[in-house]
Amino acid sequence: MTSVSVASGVVGAGGAGRVDGGGLGAGGAGRGWGDRGGWRRGLLGGMNKFWAVMQVTLRSRLRYLGDFWSAAIFILVVMYVFVELWRVTYAQGGDASGLVAGFSLTQMIWYLVATETIILSMIPIHRHIENEIKSGDVAIRLNKPYSFLGWHAAVFLGEGALKALVLASAGGAIAFAAVGFPSFDATQVPALIVSFVLTALLNFCWGAMIGLLAFWTEDVTGFFFVLDRLKWLMGGFLMPIPLFPLWMQEAVAWSPFPLMIYEPARLAIDFSWTRWLDVSGRQFGLLLLLGLMAWGMYRAGVRRLDVNGG
Repeated sequence: MTSVSVASGVVGAGGAGRVDGGGLGAGGAGRGWGDRGGWRRGLLGGMNKFWAVMQVTLRSRLRYLGDFWSAAIFILVVMYVFVELWRVTYAQGGDASGLVAGFSLTQMIWYLVATETIILSMIPIHRHIENEIKSGDVAIRLNKPYSFLGWHAAVFLGEGALKALVLASAGGAIAFAAVGFPSFDATQVPALIVSFVLTALLNFCWGAMIGLLAFWTEDVTGFFFVLDRLKWLMGGFLMPIPLFPLWMQEAVAWSPFPLMIYEPARLAIDFSWTRWLDVSGRQFGLLLLLGLMAWGMYRAGVRRLDVNGG
């Protein structure tokens, strides 16, 4: 039983007719967009549906917490290997102040906890979208009073938040036992939560666009493998970007991937409000761009279905 199947029936109340725009915001009521205040009511209605799907997903996954044990065990093993690897690296290659690329050993280990949590907490949204397109279920969702992409984004965030908590706890336990806590201020937590949500939505848009390729190709597995590993490499998943060769750092700076992995992970271990405002602003701008691209792909795919008779 998956959170996807449970959540699908909850947002059906509160509207009828084909109102799906496909965007990240859920569709509003069928009437009201042309009325005074209709835009506001539609936006609030969409947010309520988005939140309802997230709540149902969380409740569903809480009943199956045992499913996360494999991910927790995996991150425990990975973090143990990283701890031993970086201990040797710092013992032999640190500078006079004991830093590598500006990171202390404690910061490096906790950076890896953050990157592993970001990547491993994401559900394979490309596969869910691909399966719905290939099975024809996407045609059924066109008549639902909510956005196709908005609904998937809510499921992605709901399950991802719970999984991230489990992974961060497991990975953090190893990191704390090995190097202790980095400097941290509890007042930073709300800002870091905002960063996590923006990071998750960026990764959702990237995965959704890969899944939406199923409108034009039979199998997106190859696309996912190449594009997702490109994100890992250029996003600083396995090591911070300052450790890259200079030419690669310059190339990475022009890509969207650091905002999906490196920048939010760096904020988690070396927070400043100035950096947070800069990173969050760039994340929000990139989210608008990727969201519009995903919406455009969805609308083009739906038109293709209409032309081909579904």
